[in-house]
Amino acid sequence: MQKAQVLIVGAGPTGLMMACQLSLFGIPFRIIEKNDHPAKESRALGVQARTLEVFRQMGLVDEFLKNGQKTKALNYIVGNIQRHIPLAQLGEGLSEFPFLLMHEQSKTEKVFNDFLHKHNKKVEWSTELVRFTQDSESVFTVLKDKNGKEDRITFDYVFGADGARSVVRHGLGIELAGATYHQLLYVLDCKVESPIFKDREVYLSLSNNIFTAFFPLAHNVWRIIGVVPDELTNKEKITFEDIQAHFSERLTIPVTISDPKWISVYHSHHRCVKEFRLGRCFLGGDAAHIHSPVGAQGMNTGLQDAYNLAWKLAFVLQKKADPAILDTYNEERLPFAKRLVETTDRVFSLVVSHNPLKSVFSKYIAPLILQNVIKKTFSRKFIFSTVSQIGISYEHNALSKNASFGDFSKHAPKPGDRLPYILFENEKGETKNIQEYVTSTMMELLLFGDDKNLQDILRLTTEKYSNTIHVTILKENKELFNQFGIGSTGFYLLRPDMYVAYHSQGINIEHFEKYLQQFFVFKI
Repeated sequence: MQKAQVLIVGAGPTGLMMACQLSLFGIPFRIIEKNDHPAKESRALGVQARTLEVFRQMGLVDEFLKNGQKTKALNYIVGNIQRHIPLAQLGEGLSEFPFLLMHEQSKTEKVFNDFLHKHNKKVEWSTELVRFTQDSESVFTVLKDKNGKEDRITFDYVFGADGARSVVRHGLGIELAGATYHQLLYVLDCKVESPIFKDREVYLSLSNNIFTAFFPLAHNVWRIIGVVPDELTNKEKITFEDIQAHFSERLTIPVTISDPKWISVYHSHHRCVKEFRLGRCFLGGDAAHIHSPVGAQGMNTGLQDAYNLAWKLAFVLQKKADPAILDTYNEERLPFAKRLVETTDRVFSLVVSHNPLKSVFSKYIAPLILQNVIKKTFSRKFIFSTVSQIGISYEHNALSKNASFGDFSKHAPKPGDRLPYILFENEKGETKNIQEYVTSTMMELLLFGDDKNLQDILRLTTEKYSNTIHVTILKENKELFNQFGIGSTGFYLLRPDMYVAYHSQGINIEHFEKYLQQFFVFKI
């Protein structure tokens, strides 16, 4: 049996995403979880467009679409005022998945675990990381199984996806800096009946300074998130019956809740580490950043953390890339996580504030503004790109430096940008999404032009990078060329995570090789 090179600590969505990605790359790993079974509760719900694009690349998206609920609208309810904001096609033309999908975390984890099973991998339940040390070449761990037996095992790298109380983060001495909201929240899955509620629409009630949100699940079950009433905050154990009592009166809307499936009470946080990496150990998901439930960002951000790091780890372990590329994980993901924590904190603090001016703004002004600006194309694109995470760019980071040759229009995708969703007709007359050309385990070189003008770059990739770069030639297609800012000849190099690595107007082998040699290794 091949020695595991990576230890993944934690089998929630972030850890499972890392495991699935490493399975695709053929990297030996172990994934451990101190709990004895997968999540049974719904927990995190919202799956954003960017995450669905990744699932399509992995061959998993059909499972999510089959078992999830596409959200059609968001409704703000304040007293007798209801603001209706359509969401069903908010991202039309921006993504293959222009919507927010409701899909319970328990189902998400099942899809991942089934994927691992098909790849002859599995989670090691009731197994925990006791302690670890590291040097410049290895991480030395002590693992304990359900019987209390301890094993000393050496790994090349460790990925800590073990939540807010992360053993990996504590072992590294990294602080999860930030604060805890004083409001006590509850999360509840139950049946909901209301004459004003419609299927597959989200409802946000801000009546009487009480914040309550309703998210549709399957079979008339809804997820409810709300602030625990003041009279209950000192109660030792808050039950469904406590929340149910006077529920409709508190919200001043006609709604009845019954048949609870799950209830939990918690304090929300806004916290983030100062670094995602220390030596040969990495952090992702809740181990690195936790924030309010605003915008359904938490799980998606953790999944993108793992997706960003996995291909870089794989390339280093397969000797396709210099270990220096691992520094770009922290460089690319940390700034986004910090901005996200700050943004969701501001929005959540505004929504639950008792300050009269802030309360008036969040109840009456903000919903009206949103209802109107979302009708405008530019605003709609900005909102969807931000919330769905398709707008995340690594333009100014190391992997995107010295990564452009020739003059490109400002509308062309830039190094560090996500490969946009572009439909075009190929030579066979088939309608294709350009994102489908990016494989999950190699870099993709999209060559624009005729074979005779591309011989030099074809020779380079064949002789030196055939184990790293896959080539696709796109013959003359004026509309497609224009969308990429290409004249008659040029190319785009794409990372396995569907981000633009390099682009060139025309062909300059020397400039391209200089870029590749910053991080990538010749075939030996």
